[in-house]
Amino acid sequence: MMYNDVKEFGAVGDGVTKDTQAIQAALDAGGLVFFPPGTYLSGTLHLRSGGGLLLSPGATLLASPDPEDYNKDDFCPQNRVFQTEIVSGRHLIAAVEVKDIAICGGGRICGNDSAWLTEPDHTLGVTPPFLKRRPDRPGQMLFFCECSNITIHDVELTGATYWHCFLHGCENVGIHGIRIHSNPRVINNDGIDIDCCRQVTISDCIIETGDDCITLRGNSEPLKTMHACEYVTVSNCILSSYFANAIRVGVGGGEIRHCCFNGISIFRTRTAICLVSRYSSVSRGVDISDIDFCNMQLHAKRPFNIKLDNAEDEPSPCRRTIRDIRFSNVSGTAQLTGFISGTTEGKIERLRFQNISLIYGGCGTRPDRDENGHWGCRSTCNAIELTHTSDIVFSDVSINYDETASGWKHDISARNCNVLTFNRCHFSNETDEQ
Repeated sequence: MMYNDVKEFGAVGDGVTKDTQAIQAALDAGGLVFFPPGTYLSGTLHLRSGGGLLLSPGATLLASPDPEDYNKDDFCPQNRVFQTEIVSGRHLIAAVEVKDIAICGGGRICGNDSAWLTEPDHTLGVTPPFLKRRPDRPGQMLFFCECSNITIHDVELTGATYWHCFLHGCENVGIHGIRIHSNPRVINNDGIDIDCCRQVTISDCIIETGDDCITLRGNSEPLKTMHACEYVTVSNCILSSYFANAIRVGVGGGEIRHCCFNGISIFRTRTAICLVSRYSSVSRGVDISDIDFCNMQLHAKRPFNIKLDNAEDEPSPCRRTIRDIRFSNVSGTAQLTGFISGTTEGKIERLRFQNISLIYGGCGTRPDRDENGHWGCRSTCNAIELTHTSDIVFSDVSINYDETASGWKHDISARNCNVLTFNRCHFSNETDEQ
């Protein structure tokens, strides 16, 4: 294999000398850029078509702690700064409208979060406290926008100050064998965010984050070419999200469809599977359809959270649709209610739950914040609660309770639901339908 050795272009790799210019010169020369063992301190690197990074085992690409070493917020028209999340539009690796690129080799890429986030934020009421977010902290560590033919494999991503890997409007993407590990006290440090991409595979990854592990999004507004997020397959992965979601589907105003999650193991997580069309009234919400969740083991506080509106009592109910979602061969443990919540204006319909076995602990009804101040922990006395849904089928579903469980009144509670079917189910408590 032909490649450019960064040291032949002047990189030092001592973790102190800034190697940005040397690495970029090697990238501009074309082809893969090889990193021998060492620590390469760098600001923003721009990938070119037909090239990428080959990080050998023992090589670390380390993000610079100096804001001046990064791209400007407006370096490309598609770049967005999410000011409400207190972050900049800077990236360590940027690839915009290029093709045939790769990041591989067995080394690691580190966002250097400990240099950017040092102060505890006691205002959020979380114990132990989250780290205070700086508005100049880098945004997505790896940023791919409207690219095609992307391969990321056998590398470690760690220490991002925001999302670790973001793909927006990309096609033909293969991500496999990567390890993502992040600080659970950092807010917004998602693992992999797939936004308006098509033909994507993610496999054989281990992802441990504070925030969401893997997300599918439908925010097409910034893109030059708008299309749905579709034909995404995630398989053979281990996921852990300390205070958020292992799998999150939603965000934006477009469409997410034709996706599959298979062979996933989830542990030490607040919510295992989250499908939410709209998170606030300023958004239209996304249409979500034709998604399979199969052959999964989950050990999470909440097994699933499926809603049109994330917030209760929105003055203008979401009008979008979540339909044709299938869960099969899923087992695990839970402590919080699994919600399936439509609205009077939108639709949640044609959901199928087949061969599901859940064992609940916990105490049933509880407020939104838990004993450590983490949000999103509301629960009722119902193991699974449905409102404003249509054509929901439970087949071979078993709900049981362990010796720590208390306060659970119903296995299934349904309000304002049309066509609710049970086939060969085993419930420990009575169902409640009105």
